[in-house]
Amino acid sequence: MDPKIISRIDRAVADNMKDIKRSFGGQAGIVQDFIVFITRQLKTDLFGYTRFTLQQFCQETGRTRQDLAVIHPDFLTGKSLPPMIAGYEFKTVFDYALYTMMERNIIFSSGYEIRAESGNIQMQSFSILKDLKLNFNRSSKEQKIYDVRLSDDLLHGFLSRYYTIDTLSYRLVGKGRGGDSRKQLLIYLSKLKHILLSTGTDNETLIPLDRLCRIADIFDIKPSHKKQNLSRMLAYIRETGKFLFDFQFTQDRFNTNYMVRLEFRPDKSRYKLQMEHSFYYRLLSGLKTVFDSKKTAYVIIDDDPFQFWLADMESDLISKSQVLVHSYYIAFQINLNQTQAQSLIRSGNFLKPLLDVG
Repeated sequence: MDPKIISRIDRAVADNMKDIKRSFGGQAGIVQDFIVFITRQLKTDLFGYTRFTLQQFCQETGRTRQDLAVIHPDFLTGKSLPPMIAGYEFKTVFDYALYTMMERNIIFSSGYEIRAESGNIQMQSFSILKDLKLNFNRSSKEQKIYDVRLSDDLLHGFLSRYYTIDTLSYRLVGKGRGGDSRKQLLIYLSKLKHILLSTGTDNETLIPLDRLCRIADIFDIKPSHKKQNLSRMLAYIRETGKFLFDFQFTQDRFNTNYMVRLEFRPDKSRYKLQMEHSFYYRLLSGLKTVFDSKKTAYVIIDDDPFQFWLADMESDLISKSQVLVHSYYIAFQINLNQTQAQSLIRSGNFLKPLLDVG
């Protein structure tokens, strides 16, 4: 299992990509990238605030620093003034996108229903960030470092409401012109693949041509042009993006509408997906149980006490390590002792045993 490649995207996001556009406008592509990027970081950075640099973000998403580190056009023209926190202006394209993710939610155009232990729940919006910190007082040559606090929606989705996505493919298809549209289509293909694999059904499905074109921002009128442009994009995702699937155009039984037959080549067994799900579910729910028995001491310290407690590596370290030991054994039959588990938590590399066993 390689946590560097297979990550997760919240179903509430993947099923409502049009609402990201509607809620964030021209910044929607960066917002979508950030959610994919930060969820991957969460897989390996659970016991601390998620810290990253712009360079890391670009490496994982296929974007370029030159595009993100420039002053946002609205602030160049004087159309508006950049927001400011602690004397720091969020005026670059990337910084301003992060600020808007603190300020706004993804608003769903229609209620999005999710399953919960208490029954089905209607989600009306999806929050992304609770807090953002930068090393404001760095020297001129020191790299800017971002510390973000994720929303409860993102944390809950990571645990129990997700599709798997290949982040290497996501980065590769995002490079160059048209990258945002290819990423949208890749997310949809990843969703289909996850559903087919997790339900144990056949690895192929039929999807209307027009549906795929809408997702891929292909707005041609003639069906032949739609087919041509979609074929190029699908081939790009398969060849350049190294996403394992095949496609074939066909028509419905009335020979009136084009359909696309998609066949996905399994590259990760259903059993491994189940093991990974079991691991994270047991780990996070076990940590939450430990925290709930001790949370009184943290409520007055921070407005998000569970994340505060997770980030404090020395706090209740023995209890945290016991949960990690139990999760590894139940999910992967990997035996760790308490000393090993505590060392993994302190180092921030709590997935190292998975890398060792492949």
